[in-house]
Amino acid sequence: MNKLKKDKRGVIGIILFFVVLFLILIIGFIGAMAIGIIDLATDTLMPLTDEFGIVEGNNVTQAAEFTLNPVNTFVQALPWIVGFGYVTALIFSIVFVVFYNYNPHPAFIGIYFMLMILLIFGSIIMSNMYQDIYSMNDEIGTRLQEQTLLSYMILYSPFIFTIIGFVAGIYLFAVNKDNSGGYPGI
Repeated sequence: MNKLKKDKRGVIGIILFFVVLFLILIIGFIGAMAIGIIDLATDTLMPLTDEFGIVEGNNVTQAAEFTLNPVNTFVQALPWIVGFGYVTALIFSIVFVVFYNYNPHPAFIGIYFMLMILLIFGSIIMSNMYQDIYSMNDEIGTRLQEQTLLSYMILYSPFIFTIIGFVAGIYLFAVNKDNSGGYPGI
């Protein structure tokens, strides 16, 4: 009873968890689109660097190769970097729930399930939007198909977020953090 009076956080921890998960999904969607556009732009501009030639005794083609080749290498690695960041953010969301010292009242389980259903519906909508763009045969669609990790994670996001939601819910509501570790009297 004394813990309930001291803990004034209420349901805000649960809401923040779902806001963070939905922001991860939105940032992944935007990141995939941005990578596709940047990849298209670099693939269009890189062949033009061979045509610069020599200007006032300076080999501009060689200078462009020295500057733009590392940028192109980074852009070609960007899908894997962003995909790894996306997976890391999802793993960190579970770690956040595990290490966050918050044991919500069991009355908040209904709100948790409601927010979980909203997250699943939101991830279904985002996944369907991504699939519509992904399945096109235009330039952006082919660029998205080249992003294997991030595309897989976004296309299967309803399933992934359902698993994350259930694991986090079990840990939040079933694990009593007051008695975790050691003996109850210590």
